[in-house]
Amino acid sequence: MDFGEYFLLAPEFFLAFAAMGLLLLGTAKRQLTSRSAARFCQISLVITGAMLWWVHIQVPEARSILSGMFVIDGFSMFWKVLLLLATFLTVLLSVRYLEESDYRAGEYYSLILFATVGMLFMASGDSLLSIWISLETMALSSYVLAGYFKRELKSNESALKYFVLGALSSGVLLYGISLLYGATGTVQLESLASALAEIGNTPLVSLGWLMLAAGLLFKVAAVPFHVWTPDVYVGAPTPVTAFLAAASKTASFAILVRIFYRGLGGLDWQMMIAIVSVASMIWGNIAALTQTNVKRMLAYSSIAQAGYILIGVLAVNEIGLWAVLFYLMAYVFITMGVFGTVILLERKEYAGEEFGDYAGLSSRAPLLAAMMTLFMLALTGIPPTGGFVGKVYLFAAAVEAGWIWVAVIGVLASAVSLYYYFAVVVQMYFKKSDQQTPVPLTAPALVGAIIFCAIATLALGLIPGPFIEMVKSAALPLP
Repeated sequence: MDFGEYFLLAPEFFLAFAAMGLLLLGTAKRQLTSRSAARFCQISLVITGAMLWWVHIQVPEARSILSGMFVIDGFSMFWKVLLLLATFLTVLLSVRYLEESDYRAGEYYSLILFATVGMLFMASGDSLLSIWISLETMALSSYVLAGYFKRELKSNESALKYFVLGALSSGVLLYGISLLYGATGTVQLESLASALAEIGNTPLVSLGWLMLAAGLLFKVAAVPFHVWTPDVYVGAPTPVTAFLAAASKTASFAILVRIFYRGLGGLDWQMMIAIVSVASMIWGNIAALTQTNVKRMLAYSSIAQAGYILIGVLAVNEIGLWAVLFYLMAYVFITMGVFGTVILLERKEYAGEEFGDYAGLSSRAPLLAAMMTLFMLALTGIPPTGGFVGKVYLFAAAVEAGWIWVAVIGVLASAVSLYYYFAVVVQMYFKKSDQQTPVPLTAPALVGAIIFCAIATLALGLIPGPFIEMVKSAALPLP
């Protein structure tokens, strides 16, 4: 082992030390303000991004390091940059939110950074063992964040459900890894693929990869491993919900794609993914139709979105692979923008989450209503948004690969989603509100984050070419 290779993981190590430093600083200085902690977090993320650029210059081509535990390549770099950006947006969404609560900011932001460290390691993981450890680093921080409002019953309930079900899924995932190791004698993805090509899909291998898939599908909130999603999304603090919906889902899809394409590429897993994809699209959209709470509706929407993304995974072609990257990039901006709008309308903790709270918003905050409409269009998959472009290529990949019935169900499911997404738009533009007071846009960081997400969503839809070329260059080679 070349110890110089540890320097290629310097961004992750730096961010881990920054998270520890912020935690100690918050403990020693109990009056650490939310803005000071947020500024420390933002500076740490910017420095981490600069260090990632340095690593990219040092390693322009794919390189396996630390005896195959991690890999530095364009695929991992793409996810790391996207995850850092999602975390930065989460910090912007959190500043006013924490200022209005009486919970300490130092621990909150340190947990955000610790979760991000786990995600960065996940993006580079090239061994089932290193991926699992990284996944648990992210998950343990997320459990605490979900219950950060410890004096709120809903927050406690969401954290407990998330922890119990998350621990169960982690156990299933680890047991699947152990079965694959028992069958092949390796956990390194490239070696695993070679060994599976020799021994074939034996009963032990089948049980192993199915349990592995179950653990991964739990993390992306796909049916039938989705039951934790609505309660956690509603009970967690809204910036944490945004973080889980965007960053955590994105990181989980990063390792799912790497494991299935690089480690399990020789196995016949496409039909299983197709069934899960269809079930997620159908159930997520049908369940969302009956919701009156915006965060719960977005929770079921995220289940359906996982189904759309899985279409690109099951296609196993070039279009499908880079369409997954493109759509997740758009999904991060859309999701952060939606939850940013929810936060801006909240006055304290859980207030302002019902559909009726959006009545008359077009007259009380025209710019906010316009941006919320844009995000609803993007989630539905209507031009000129990044969501439209992403869905077009996801469905095209499925058709090219022969999964026409899956693509048709995806199109029909998107049509159904128009009803509940535009229920918010109807409230904003066609319903009157008893409250005529304009919505104060007095949180510059939060408003700036929402505007940035709106611009990014439009840019991905109007000028997708440069972004498509970027994701093409970052895509993994096909199995």
